Amino acid sequence: MEAIGINVSEHGMRLFAVANLPVHSQVQLEFLLPQSKQRLRVSGTVRNRALYLYGIEFSPDSEHQLSVCWAGTSTTTQERLSS
Repeated sequence: MEAIGINVSEHGMRLFAVANLPVHSQVQLEFLLPQSKQRLRVSGTVRNRALYLYGIEFSPDSEHQLSVCWAGTSTTTQERLSS
């Protein structure tokens, strides 16, 4: 299913999807982080829903994976700004 992710952080994200995802259901997401060319696959739980906008909380394993990726992205961005 195609969706739009917004407000992505290490802990979760908002997901706009024309779907019927029940609150507390487990989901698998695949997306690109800013400044990245490699797809990231994470798991999470639907925590809330407002029509087609879902609040997703990432699993602890996914949070660790994202924190490592965010750290790499931040470093790259800082290096570009310093140049």
